[in-house]
Amino acid sequence: MARRSRGRRGARARPARAAAAVLAVATAVASLSAVPARPALASPAHLVVGFNATSPALVSSAAAVGVTTDVLYAGAPATSSSLGRALLSAHMGVVDASISTDLFFWECHRTHTVALPPAGERNFYCRRDAEPTFTTAKLLSTVATALRADAVNPLVTGYWVLDDWASWDGGSARAVLQDIHGEIAAATPGLPAICGFGAAITAPGTAGWDASTGQNYSPQGCDMVGFYNYADAGRRASSGAGLDWSMRTLLPAMEGTLSSLGWSPTVSPLLGIGQAWSGRYAGGYEPGLSVAQIVAEAGAFCAGGATSIAWYGWTSGDFRRKTATPADSATIDAGITQAIATCRLAWSG
Repeated sequence: MARRSRGRRGARARPARAAAAVLAVATAVASLSAVPARPALASPAHLVVGFNATSPALVSSAAAVGVTTDVLYAGAPATSSSLGRALLSAHMGVVDASISTDLFFWECHRTHTVALPPAGERNFYCRRDAEPTFTTAKLLSTVATALRADAVNPLVTGYWVLDDWASWDGGSARAVLQDIHGEIAAATPGLPAICGFGAAITAPGTAGWDASTGQNYSPQGCDMVGFYNYADAGRRASSGAGLDWSMRTLLPAMEGTLSSLGWSPTVSPLLGIGQAWSGRYAGGYEPGLSVAQIVAEAGAFCAGGATSIAWYGWTSGDFRRKTATPADSATIDAGITQAIATCRLAWSG
């Protein structure tokens, strides 16, 4: 999905595929010394979201291109921390994505115990059972502990609860996501649970979408839906020119799967999450990225019904020294700026 980190709360995590996510952002903060009460969340606003701006410098970079909400896999920082102060100064809310990391450990444990990969296939989801005691009870207990902290943190505006998933275990999180949704509603009423679903941007006429991953969706578990769609990394550098950044086949395929499970974008609004990094990545190269490609992807999301737009990401454990990101690439910054204008034009119509 949205490439993310796999770390524990407070630890640095590797990114995931998007992707992911948000509802209404916190209103302007009066001052650093007087933290306002958490605002009530009404209908979804047209938000601009960034993933993993994890330092004051990265928050500044994200704010400069218009980001209003920061998705953090390590969870929301204390308002007294340097990162918390930077977020307050930028009038930026936080979507706590640590629940998606907790859910990863739960699913990882399943894939080494009760939901093994098909015979002859390696476990590409997680090579080892990193948390062998991560039962459903422990998952919900861990989530409840995080929610108690978030309930008194005015930075928190929502939750990114679902990220990458094992393709052979589709639908296994549907029930537990509903349980998590209940915990969120009880601890932080009005804050949305955002479920992420990832796909690959591929050649025109094709859809890099595994419908089994969509089986985790239910209206009872997901207040919002985030589609995080990126090009697959390859062994050689590529401009991405042969890929369909307009997602003409991909988006209808994703929407069709979720619609068959009861999804309606008027009830669970869509957040479109675009690719915002290229070049050296993990052990290979991420295709792209030109201004036109960034604008084409975001424009397709917003013309296709996304009420908010996002980009992954400002940092990741798989980024390398020469990875181009919004923090250091004028091209990516220009693409995001033009894409925001394109989306605002679509929303105004």
